Amino acid sequence: MALSGFEIEELFEALLDAYRDYNKLQRMVRFKLGENLERFAGKGDLETVVFNLIESADARGKLQDLIVGAYEQNPNNQKLKFFFQTISKDFQKRLILDSDLTTIRNFGPNIDWHGKTDEVELQGLFKKQPDWYDVGFLQTIIEQAKSVCRVDLTSLNITATGVLIGSKYVLTNYHVLKLNENDNLELNAKNVRLNFGCFSLNDHRLTTSRYFVLDSEKPIISFSPVEKLDYILLQLQETFTKILDSEDIRIKPAQWEPNISLSEADSINILQHPNGESMKLSITCDGITGVYPYSGLVQYINRTAGGSSGSPCFNENGKLVALHHAQRSKSFGTIREGILFSSIYHDLAQKSIKLN
Repeated sequence: MALSGFEIEELFEALLDAYRDYNKLQRMVRFKLGENLERFAGKGDLETVVFNLIESADARGKLQDLIVGAYEQNPNNQKLKFFFQTISKDFQKRLILDSDLTTIRNFGPNIDWHGKTDEVELQGLFKKQPDWYDVGFLQTIIEQAKSVCRVDLTSLNITATGVLIGSKYVLTNYHVLKLNENDNLELNAKNVRLNFGCFSLNDHRLTTSRYFVLDSEKPIISFSPVEKLDYILLQLQETFTKILDSEDIRIKPAQWEPNISLSEADSINILQHPNGESMKLSITCDGITGVYPYSGLVQYINRTAGGSSGSPCFNENGKLVALHHAQRSKSFGTIREGILFSSIYHDLAQKSIKLN
């Protein structure tokens, strides 16, 4: 990122105020930048070292790391806090893949990124977003929110997202229930709670969601491990179908087609419960960087967070096209990956499992 001369001066004053002790500054640079302060900024009085630190960070592409790291290490200093909050308002225009200044949390399996990594090329992905969105499009996507649930596994302090794709089937990521080799898949399934209708109200309170448990005899219908398609198909308790047959229209299965295609020209829209919060919608008209049918993957740059594993990805027509499963922070930005629904459907069909 590039700062103006005035902003450089403001950062200089803020760092001097926040780190009046050389040893404290030295620890921050080691912890947050992974650098030795003397080798990175040279010797001299504190003002000289701080100035050289900024210049060196700028020259080596670590200015953002310096700003975020200095604030994280000393968030109570008023000058540094003011600078951080001021610069963060304009950060979205400066960052390539994220407008969030906090540390990006990796989740899900590793991503073999096939897209662009050059900063100039990445900027080309960000075409101007529409000045407005068609209300019909928004209504179509919001209607699909009725199919989305928060997956709670409180025994392991795990929250994720799932999607209802039939009268009693919910799809989420395999790694949500079996993150580690020692995790007991069947036991975790028995402890799962699926919460539908987790929305926020105008006063920021949450709506009263409806939660359900899985079928006690057969909670798991099918799955594919992380190294393959990273999905698990769960079966809800028998009484759930009665809810769908009633006049309650707050819960409805997602719309999907078995062989729906996806291309880089399509938009991708993710309904999710980031960090276990109320449901959020991530919209992008040009976020897809690559579609790879042979491996069953789609890669994109939509905003997600921990808790977004298993989130359904919809196209502009409100059809389910993918299941989000991973996020990784790279030197060139933050990348995301999902599993193509067509690949999941084909895998289930080979196992003679019908979703309708």
